[in-house]
Amino acid sequence: MAVAYRSGASILALLLAALGCIGLLAVGCMGPPVRAAGDQFDGTYQGDNRVVRGFGWVCAPPSYQDTVTVKVGRFNYTFIDQLAQPAPIPVQIAADGTFGGRIQYLTESTNQNQSEGLTVWAIVTGRITGTVLQATVADFHCTRQLMLQRL
Repeated sequence: MAVAYRSGASILALLLAALGCIGLLAVGCMGPPVRAAGDQFDGTYQGDNRVVRGFGWVCAPPSYQDTVTVKVGRFNYTFIDQLAQPAPIPVQIAADGTFGGRIQYLTESTNQNQSEGLTVWAIVTGRITGTVLQATVADFHCTRQLMLQRL
């Protein structure tokens, strides 16, 4: 039985070719663009906004009443990180009620040996089903769950 050995350069070339094929397959797996919602979800939603990951002053307050107003299939979620200024996260709702939005922000590192700030994401995902808006807001320090009812 003969065993073939390859040089490091040819193994690297094969690996890169395989990764390129996987990348092309992944692009092919992406579905068509999602159709944006019209005004079918418009209204004011109100309810509980609570921390489900993280703790302490950076995730404060642990729970509060929140209100979101949807207009023409869009809303702004007011992202509040105790280390940064409040900022709106623009959220687009799809025709099926799913939604998402995100912003990048600068925060302090949790590593005491690192004095630089970190650029991280705050991400809103969720769905509106009937008159209920459920969302998850995840950032570097905390994750919050929203359970809001249309008024």
